[in-house]
Amino acid sequence: MGKVMHREGVWIGALAVELMLLPTLLYCLSYRGCGPGIGQPAGRPRELLADFSFSWLRFTTVAALMAGPLWRAAAFVQRHRTGLVVGSCAGLFGAQISYHVFPDPVIQWLYQYWPQGQPAPLSPELQRLFQEVLQDIGVPAGHSYEAFTTFTFQPVSAGFPRLPAGAVVGIPASFLGGSLTNTDHPVVVHGQRVNWQSPAGARLRDALTLSRDAQKFALAKEVVYLESSAAALQALPAPACLAGTWALGVGAKHALGLYGGPMNIRAAFNLVAAVVGFVAYAFSTDSLTHALEAWLDRRTASLSAAYARGGVEFYEKVLSGNVALRSLLGTHGAKLYTPSGNIVPRHWFRIKHLPFTTRRDSVLQMWRATLNSGRS
Repeated sequence: MGKVMHREGVWIGALAVELMLLPTLLYCLSYRGCGPGIGQPAGRPRELLADFSFSWLRFTTVAALMAGPLWRAAAFVQRHRTGLVVGSCAGLFGAQISYHVFPDPVIQWLYQYWPQGQPAPLSPELQRLFQEVLQDIGVPAGHSYEAFTTFTFQPVSAGFPRLPAGAVVGIPASFLGGSLTNTDHPVVVHGQRVNWQSPAGARLRDALTLSRDAQKFALAKEVVYLESSAAALQALPAPACLAGTWALGVGAKHALGLYGGPMNIRAAFNLVAAVVGFVAYAFSTDSLTHALEAWLDRRTASLSAAYARGGVEFYEKVLSGNVALRSLLGTHGAKLYTPSGNIVPRHWFRIKHLPFTTRRDSVLQMWRATLNSGRS
């Protein structure tokens, strides 16, 4: 197999040289002349031959210099293809998990709430709320968590609580109540300032006002996600699909005997394999995300009836807020949100997250089941 792949690299270099020399040959035949009767009348065959020899030598030298790096690169790829695939898979995994390994500077820098040019400290009220959630879940004392105030409407999180860097959780400033939704406080969403006096603005203000149970559900969902270390699982599909596509592609080309055939057939096969690999990656990633989101909702709602009730309220408020944003943003809002409040998928062949209506209905069923079991 190594000889076959090496021969393929040599063919690439030879093909590059031929393509570079072809314009030179056509130029000489059509314009400069290679003898009497071709482009020039007879009379100076010696000068023409000398001129052609000089041009041919010059262009051959340039073409060889240009084809050298291409041939060396092709040979290097063929010689170290396994190491390159392993390195690419490791790079994909590391890129997706890096901000979870070092969450503190990255997440706070992206999501920190700066009300008056200074980072807003976490209020004692929100700190007590977060500690209460940690106690309800039963987080071990050795796990490290740090909370901060974020400008987003929903909590954000990253990290691994078991690692020395710990995990960070961003608590929305809107959890404080009317401080963010005050009519004198400017709030910009998608480049447009929110008019709190309008009907849509009033609906958005109501959607941002959550009860204590709804706030605890939103925070507990993030803590359950961090405790499960699901971030490492979500980083696996990309390198797994890359390695699988490469291995299956090489095996299929050997089985079909494509290494001994024309190069254009192998190129077409590689293109088809890449498309199939991307489809497999998209399907596996979206399926994993759907399963993980459904599990997070069920796990959080199972903490108590209060958490289940808070989960229903939380998703109802999320849907109501999205409907308000759809009205506030006009035509741009219609491209972002559906009339029911779900997020419009950006890709026609992918649904990256579960619809909020589906998540609300799932938590609602758990709440009803909890109430029925309590009555019985």
